[in-house]
Amino acid sequence: MTIMIPLIFALAGSIANISDGSASLDMRIADAGGSGNLLAQSLSDDTHSSVGTHSNTADKTSAASQPVDRTRTAAPSITSFSAKSQTFLIGSDVYQIETAGKSYSITNPDPQTLRFEVRKGDNWAAGLDGSGVDRSEIQNASTGVATSWGAVIPAGTPIEMDYQFMVEANSNGTFVNTQDHSNGFFVVGQMHNDDGASGVPTSPPFAIQMDRDRLQIVARYVLPGGNPRNSSSALHMLTLWTDPNSIQTSVYNDIRVQANFSNSGSGYLDVWINGKQVVNYQGPLGFGQGTYWEFGIYRSTATETSAVRYRNLMLTINSSTPGRP
Repeated sequence: MTIMIPLIFALAGSIANISDGSASLDMRIADAGGSGNLLAQSLSDDTHSSVGTHSNTADKTSAASQPVDRTRTAAPSITSFSAKSQTFLIGSDVYQIETAGKSYSITNPDPQTLRFEVRKGDNWAAGLDGSGVDRSEIQNASTGVATSWGAVIPAGTPIEMDYQFMVEANSNGTFVNTQDHSNGFFVVGQMHNDDGASGVPTSPPFAIQMDRDRLQIVARYVLPGGNPRNSSSALHMLTLWTDPNSIQTSVYNDIRVQANFSNSGSGYLDVWINGKQVVNYQGPLGFGQGTYWEFGIYRSTATETSAVRYRNLMLTINSSTPGRP
């Protein structure tokens, strides 16, 4: 299957820091009826330098069937868009809206672009967001294996994404973000774990986030049999790349991601920003469950207004991954 995207990043070498996993960005666990309940708490500052690869038992997933392979040659258009509806289409893929429902929360400036904005107190009430977070996101609800609440991409499935991402300037002409690894989080894209399958709330096994005005890529994993809960000693967090430069406002940057969320020997994550590879990681990735893609803004609540844009999104699963096993 294929889906496409472009985004905003910078450049730098790849460094992996593994933490004890106590950090939390976005936690979702299915209730008895199959719906997703969201929890959140601040991101801790506990990281330790390390790099490594692991080989272990085969991946496991709760999915009962395999997704259909699909390939696209051009970025699909956004159709059926309405900020008041719960869903719309990017090509043939269904996306679910998760916002405060304000007129500015999510807009569609042109057929290839989505704009997301959050202000203090903008939480997603339907997802049980608390007052400690602000959110304007959309969730892919059709790529992979269907569930009662959307869809998940099974663990061990090669994934490729391409898209463009831009941050807008605040009133002072620069991008202002008071959140960093010591006091909160500011996520602009994440592969979310299927917490209904894991049975515990988790932080995303892959996230693109802002550390104040620097782009950052983080990943998380547990080895097979480990507990992925945020307080678990089995959970490892990796800070794989932090841009050494401040992000430029009003400039689109090309983002390409190749990944396999496997916590055995076949896991990997590769990221390119504007054609330069900034992450080249091979090792355990994820928690052994399926994942799904979300993007927009999900942050610890803050006084500043923030806005980002995405365009030309393409996401592909079961894609060929040159140079990878």
